[in-house]
Amino acid sequence: MRRDEHGFSLMELLLVLALVSVIVAMALPAWRQNQLAAGRQEAWLQLHRIGLQQEMWHLQYGHYFADIASVTPDLDTLRYSYQIQLTERGFTLLATINIDGPQGHDTRCSQLSLSDTGEVKSLGKGGEIQACR
Repeated sequence: MRRDEHGFSLMELLLVLALVSVIVAMALPAWRQNQLAAGRQEAWLQLHRIGLQQEMWHLQYGHYFADIASVTPDLDTLRYSYQIQLTERGFTLLATINIDGPQGHDTRCSQLSLSDTGEVKSLGKGGEIQACR
């Protein structure tokens, strides 16, 4: 008499589980790097937006604003903290990683900067890095 077996054997289940584990282990680092790159791009967009607001303020009032609270709408400060440094002739905008935030694992690019002349810099552990732009 032959039994009609339905379902999976333990070996089949373990094999599928092992394959899924390998795929997840290979995909997770790439996904994490993409998340960090997306956070960097968001910070660059914020710096450019603040820079445009600075130029509009300068055209209207004849000087740049120094208080980051003047930026509208409010900045998302979960990943980066933002600063404005006024110089004699212009400004430099800085975005620095919040160590306790989701971008805190970004070891490549710890600080991004944009000046009023359009000069962009990205700083990491070893100095300026081109890959973060």
